[in-house]
Amino acid sequence: MGNIQRLMDAGIVPGGAALSQADQDIINSLTDEEVSALISIRSKLTPEFIQKLQAGGAQRGPALGIVF
Repeated sequence: MGNIQRLMDAGIVPGGAALSQADQDIINSLTDEEVSALISIRSKLTPEFIQKLQAGGAQRGPALGIVF
């Protein structure tokens, strides 16, 4: 299974996401360990945490964004 499909199955990349060729190349360049780490991290974040990031994280000024 490819990296994109693994990330889709884990809910990190939404199904039907419009990934550019550059996006696909970056995702496909990730090692198995890197993809597994992303999946592991995502599984530990609560739905409330994800909701906060999506709803208003940018209102507090510059910050490191976590995209899942």
